[in-house]
Amino acid sequence: MSHDIPEATPDPANLPHASPVSSNPSPVAEDVDVIVVGAGAAGCVMAARLSEDPRCRVLLLESGTATGEEATALMPGGAFTHIAEACWPDNTTPQEALGGRQVALAQGRGIGGGSSINFMYWFQGMPVDYDGWERDGATGWGWSDVTPYLRRTETDSLGAGETHGSDGPMAVSPPRDVHPLSMAFVAAGVEQGLPLTDDFNGYAREGIGLAQSNIRDGTRHSVVAGYLTAAARRANLTVVTGAHVTSVIIESGRAVGVRYRDSASTGSERHVRAQVQVVLCAGALRTPQLLMLSGVGPADDLRAHGIDVVADLPGVGENLHDHPLLPAVWPVTDGSRMLNALQPDDVRNYQLLRRGPLASLGQAAALLRTHEHLEAPDFQLSPLLIGITSALTPLETAAVTCVISLVTPSSRGSVRLGSADPTAPPVIDPRYLSDPADRTRLRLALKRVLHLFEASALSAVTGPPLSPASVASDADLDAWIEQNVVTQWHPVGTCRMGTDPMSVVDPVTMQVHGIQSLHVVDASVMPRITRGNTQAPTIMIAERAADLLRQVSRPLVHSDAIHGQPETADRNERGNHELP
Repeated sequence: MSHDIPEATPDPANLPHASPVSSNPSPVAEDVDVIVVGAGAAGCVMAARLSEDPRCRVLLLESGTATGEEATALMPGGAFTHIAEACWPDNTTPQEALGGRQVALAQGRGIGGGSSINFMYWFQGMPVDYDGWERDGATGWGWSDVTPYLRRTETDSLGAGETHGSDGPMAVSPPRDVHPLSMAFVAAGVEQGLPLTDDFNGYAREGIGLAQSNIRDGTRHSVVAGYLTAAARRANLTVVTGAHVTSVIIESGRAVGVRYRDSASTGSERHVRAQVQVVLCAGALRTPQLLMLSGVGPADDLRAHGIDVVADLPGVGENLHDHPLLPAVWPVTDGSRMLNALQPDDVRNYQLLRRGPLASLGQAAALLRTHEHLEAPDFQLSPLLIGITSALTPLETAAVTCVISLVTPSSRGSVRLGSADPTAPPVIDPRYLSDPADRTRLRLALKRVLHLFEASALSAVTGPPLSPASVASDADLDAWIEQNVVTQWHPVGTCRMGTDPMSVVDPVTMQVHGIQSLHVVDASVMPRITRGNTQAPTIMIAERAADLLRQVSRPLVHSDAIHGQPETADRNERGNHELP
């Protein structure tokens, strides 16, 4: 099988239809109550929840296409075949600590956003993460505050528990066809004394075991399937794709609408007004860019681009951080069916039954500490059933990639305007490894992983590492790290919640400081990144924010209790991804 997995693409007719909407190029004919900008993980949740009230007219604007999830995206093993097609083509500035390399920072573009292209691991984060948010000034976002909303998001195949729900929109499950390599990974950890765990959520401890993913019956279960498909049936929700929002319309200190370019009409500019609120859900890169284009941000930077200052908020675009990632690769020698080397029967098995290697991408994980004194793990291991390079290029031969992710990075960077042109990309400078502590932790983590693959359970099925191939000293390790660090595509923090002068969003109202009726709801509001993949925390943020927004504006929905599946009338449709 070739490295780009074309033969494995299933017949789209045999998969749930991904997009709940067709492209809607028509300009919006009238004002609405709420405008939601960005149909990613947070935006789909916000649109679904706020449109539960039939009196609230909601407009969801997405710059990408309605086909955010093609057949290869719905097939978990096809994740690497579609990322470039459903992403913003973003790159960082040259990174000084990485030898001047630029790093591709893929962010989802299209219906579903990142949830339509990610690797589907489901990590909620740990209690110390959210209690840290509250210590940082995000009042009301401690662990006890967020756990009801984490439960609210899920239908966990293992049933309800302290942190897991049984009737939420997102399907969460462990792998049903456990790959021999995944079992070897877990066995190797146990062999070396690591605690075996059946749940990485709700605790602050080390562990190794099988991980949960947002996969249902062998198919990716994104926010499109979980939230938007049912909500898109509502007459009061309009979804417009190909709508690139260029600025927020702010009058007398209040957000009253947005301007957007309609790609279906040769880029002509439209505008639409919001009677109640504008909610930015464009992500940690585009949300600060849009605020700055609208005159909200560091005053000197705005003036340098000829933009009139509406609100001088120096924290807009600051505090950018991410999970730095190292992809270490080993050849698989026992003949296991890896995604680099599938056979025709593997493809047929998936097409007919949604089973086998193509039904998942990563099945196991570990959360570990580089120092015993740490209160919680600081790095994550995710063995992918495919060999890849740091450029996301799949290898030709059967291999496993152990993704090493630093989940508590100390380095901080920024997002800035490169131009007042709203179609120009932002200037993204994460300053990876600018704090020397990050390099030290990655080196210690890499040593731990190299040792793990020496355990008999793994060395029996893998050969000597392909990358790094030679590590005679710490200097060799540091050189390899400098050449291979990339990102786990989890940027956060650029519009962080808080009340200090460098914060951007009020944690109680989600409103941008100084601008009425303008709210931010996405990963950019995180004061600090969570330990693990950020999809589940982002969905949780949107769930809680939907309740907060209903409390601070006129009642959009009559709901005091935390509820599960969007709208009672839609509950019978959960699991059915197709529209009639």
